[in-house]
Amino acid sequence: MDSEAVASPALHGTSQYRRFWVVLILLCTIGAAAAARRLIALDAVASSGASPFASLDLHFTGRAELTRLHVVPSLLFVVLVPVQFVSRLRQARPRLHRWIGRVLLGCTLLIGLSALRLSASPVGGLTESTATVLFGCLFLFSAAKAWWHIRNRHVTLHREWATRMVAIALGVATTRPVMGLFFATSRLTGLTPQEFFGPAMWIGFLSTWLAGEAWIGYTRPPRSAVNTSAVRTAG
Repeated sequence: MDSEAVASPALHGTSQYRRFWVVLILLCTIGAAAAARRLIALDAVASSGASPFASLDLHFTGRAELTRLHVVPSLLFVVLVPVQFVSRLRQARPRLHRWIGRVLLGCTLLIGLSALRLSASPVGGLTESTATVLFGCLFLFSAAKAWWHIRNRHVTLHREWATRMVAIALGVATTRPVMGLFFATSRLTGLTPQEFFGPAMWIGFLSTWLAGEAWIGYTRPPRSAVNTSAVRTAG
C-alpha cells in the first residue's frame, strides 16, 4: 500500500487533509479499542447473562478461536494503517514501507475470510449477515485490486483501491458509536441487539464507504496528469 493512498502531495497541509487525518486516527482508535475489548472479553469469565453486553460476550465466546482469528489481525491492521500512510516514512524508509504493506495484505486476507465465516451466525440475523458478506467481499476485492495496481506501477489506481479498502475496513469502527446510540435508546425503542445490529452494520459500512468514495473523487488527479504519469512510468 502506497502512502499516496491518503492524498496527493498537493493536498498536504490543507484543512481537508488535516480533517482526513483526524477522522482516520479517530476511527482507527475506535477500532483498536473495540478489538482490544473483544479479546479481553473472550478471556474473561462472564459474570451474568442478564445484560445485553454479557449475552453478546457469550455469543462470541462460543466461537472464540474464529473470533480471535478475526480480531487479532484487525487490531494489527488499525495500528499499522496510519503508519503506512505517512509520506515521510515512504520516502525515508521505502523498504520498511513495503514490508508494512505486505503485513497489511496478509491481515486483509485473515480479516476478510474470517468475517465471511463469522457471517454464518451473526448477532443481527440476515440483515447483519448481508451487510458483512457484501462489504467483506468488496473489502477483499479492493485489497486485491490495490495489490495488482501497485505491482504494475499504476499508482493512481492503487491509491483509489487502497483508500476504498481502508474505508470499508473502518466501517466496522463507525458501527460502534451507532450501536452505542442504539444501546442508549433501547429503553425507549424497545430494540434488542438482535434487532439493531443489522441496521447498525448497514449504517456504519455504508456511511464510511460513501465517505471514502467522496474522498477518492476529491483527490483524483485530472485525467491529463494520470496520462502523463503513465507515459513517464512506461518510459
